[in-house]
Amino acid sequence: FINIRPYFKLLVITDNQLRKIKLILTLIIIFISINSFSQAKSKTVYFEVYYEKDYPIAGGNIVERETKKINETTTDFNGKAQLIVTDFNSEFELSYTGPHVRFKIPKKTEKIMINIEKRKIEYYKNNKIFKRKKIKLIGY
Repeated sequence: FINIRPYFKLLVITDNQLRKIKLILTLIIIFISINSFSQAKSKTVYFEVYYEKDYPIAGGNIVERETKKINETTTDFNGKAQLIVTDFNSEFELSYTGPHVRFKIPKKTEKIMINIEKRKIEYYKNNKIFKRKKIKLIGY
């Protein structure tokens, strides 16, 4: 530990109180570092889901599979949604009235566009497509 006794010369502090101050400061530093580490692992990914061009899918459910806690979102009337992704190794599933779509999300993804009719998923970073992939419809 750091010797902080010289900084408290003007104050009358016992050794027991000084130990408590060191313990509290250590716990605060540990808490801040754990909190900042846990926030760095998660990322918000934005979705746009369409049946075909200009026909968004409202009420589509996007679920992160293979996790112990529930992580899901639902598309709005414009087919848009956002999901905080914590595990990029997980498989995700889009379900709606119709077939289901399963997909993975690369780490650098900021936005995903899914077009059911064209059976296509596009991954975006900085508003540019960096990956396109054909999707397989499940239950169709």
